[in-house]
Amino acid sequence: MGARYEIEELEYASGYEKMYGVTDEQLAFLSRHQDNLRRFEVEPTYDAALDADLERLARKRDELSRHGFDAAREEGSASEAFRVEFAHTTTALEGNGLTLAETAMVLERDLTIPGKPLHDHLEVMDADAAFIRVRKLAADGAPLSEEIVFDVHRLIAAHLEEADPGEYRWDMRYVTSSSMYPPPPARVPELMGALLASSLAHPGVATAALFHLVFEDIHPFGDGNGRTGRALLNLMLMEAGFPPIAFKADRESARRYYDAIAAFAGDVEHRDGTALLRLVIELEDQELGKRLALLG
Repeated sequence: MGARYEIEELEYASGYEKMYGVTDEQLAFLSRHQDNLRRFEVEPTYDAALDADLERLARKRDELSRHGFDAAREEGSASEAFRVEFAHTTTALEGNGLTLAETAMVLERDLTIPGKPLHDHLEVMDADAAFIRVRKLAADGAPLSEEIVFDVHRLIAAHLEEADPGEYRWDMRYVTSSSMYPPPPARVPELMGALLASSLAHPGVATAALFHLVFEDIHPFGDGNGRTGRALLNLMLMEAGFPPIAFKADRESARRYYDAIAAFAGDVEHRDGTALLRLVIELEDQELGKRLALLG
């Protein structure tokens, strides 16, 4: 069992609960979640066996680089196809109903798909605008900062009703795929500041995956956290010289992605990010393979 807290110590307790008290059951419930906040003091880790895979990816990246490949300045059919794929998958993971082909028609031909809601069209357009922005930021070598986080969120969440684009959340939000509560809103600026000042904010495959996990666990915005986090992950990959990736949105792939995030959030003691890093490595390996194949 976790620690038992006094009601005044509980960050999740409302002002009303602190004034009038709670039942023993409520106190135990709130104490458990208070105890779980310790997870943000634990340094994220991953299985060292993945280091060999990370080195293999670095060798492939270096081979591409020797042939003039620049992830942030890539042009041509592969780059344009990825733009469409990213806009499609990152919104489909959140319930957007446009298919990949329909997303292409919206982005490439500025068409409206009959029978599909307007917000579906706006969401993929916003996701595309955010990706274009992070690609430019990567080309400029802009270090990850709170200003960039807000900038990307303003673009990608522009038409999400509960997002307050470019502003941290002011109320409690809950993640349906996890039993862990995100931190109280008063803690968000502090935790985001610590994350952005940490070694996880440096470009790289492992750091990008672990940054994404902590970002999603903080859940800093009212809405658009997943979309923003996936765009920032690609910023970090491209700044490290790697092609961007798109998490697949089919049922099995989405389950694997969300299970990895939930497992990390629930790992209070060890913060093991191996599951998501392994997924990122697999997707990055595929993107590197596509570019190497183009070299013949």
